[in-house]
Amino acid sequence: MNQELLANLPSDIVIDVLSRLPIRAIISCKCVCKSWLNLLNTAEFINYHHSKSTPGIAVLQYQMRGDFLTLFEIKDELEPDEHHELHYIPITQLYIDDVVKISYSITLEGSTNGLLLLREISNKPDSLYICNPITREYTKISSPENTKRSYPTVVTYGFGVSSVTGHHKVVWISHDCIRDRETHKLLSIPRIECCVYTLETGSWRSISPGEPMEYTFLTNGGLLNGRFHCLVRDLKGSFFISCLDLETEVFTTFSSPCPLPGSRTNLVGLAVLESCLCLCDNTSNNEIVIWIMKEYGVEKSWRKEFVISKIPNHIGETYEAVHPIKIFKDGDILMCWWDFHMLYYCNKTKVTQSISVFTPQSEECLDGMLYSPSFLSLKSRLKEDAVVSTY
Repeated sequence: MNQELLANLPSDIVIDVLSRLPIRAIISCKCVCKSWLNLLNTAEFINYHHSKSTPGIAVLQYQMRGDFLTLFEIKDELEPDEHHELHYIPITQLYIDDVVKISYSITLEGSTNGLLLLREISNKPDSLYICNPITREYTKISSPENTKRSYPTVVTYGFGVSSVTGHHKVVWISHDCIRDRETHKLLSIPRIECCVYTLETGSWRSISPGEPMEYTFLTNGGLLNGRFHCLVRDLKGSFFISCLDLETEVFTTFSSPCPLPGSRTNLVGLAVLESCLCLCDNTSNNEIVIWIMKEYGVEKSWRKEFVISKIPNHIGETYEAVHPIKIFKDGDILMCWWDFHMLYYCNKTKVTQSISVFTPQSEECLDGMLYSPSFLSLKSRLKEDAVVSTY
């Protein structure tokens, strides 16, 4: 009787119930019966589940024995005596060599709709991979570059989805910088190009790069409101936020919230926190400053929201950017100190400490970003003749 009742439930009720289960449980449900397997592969379930899924984090750990990408669930609301640094539950892990057979170096370049953009760096033109760690599908994309990259060429990547068509797009920006040999002052930008790869069409297209600006390849830009953002500098040394609308593919700019030291721009990065654009400044030896744009596109709405002390554990001159990943409901912040630490800032005690579960060993380093699990199938988004592999 119970089995008959379950089998006769309307599909929308079954979708609502199954979408509330943990990722591993949903994967197991695909093996229950053929009808559930078909239902869990429908666009209706995939879209509903993703709209309700709780964002976690994707952590790429570089180790001597190989590189691993691990997805973690995050618990947002805690009991009064609990702490965020203890609640990171692994849900799946990907051994990078299963995707990239000859790996020089792999970086995380972006995350959207449950898909990740991985970049393989070598002395050849970069290879790009879009993968879904949940469905364990991936596809390889060749870089639009025709020649090997060498200094002073800088290449910046972005990954996002159009707010209108829903197309997934990879952004590639390449430019050359000519500097004064003694002062390193930027003298000219003789070449700048921008190409966009659309996953659904499987092709690259050149677009207008807008005004010549100097981009940095060390920090990922923020994706918000269907727009990709990067910190840039013009020939006069002034800093701006470069904004690419992924639907219209047109660049615009607006001002940064504060003056920035020209020699240490690699320590400043953009991110998205609580659906707001933020700028994280790690140029100080004593503190990390996080600016929040309270009203998108309104330059006067920038606010210095957090001033996080580095004392006593992280004080001193630094050489890496800090990426804010998530603000919890109690005001605590999860951050990645690129290559070295996953940091947890307690808003109540005003103390910053490394999270033990992510602490690299002496020969290891890591990178991380916010990730929302999804059952979106790459095969459903690509052209019929596109190559989609599984691992």
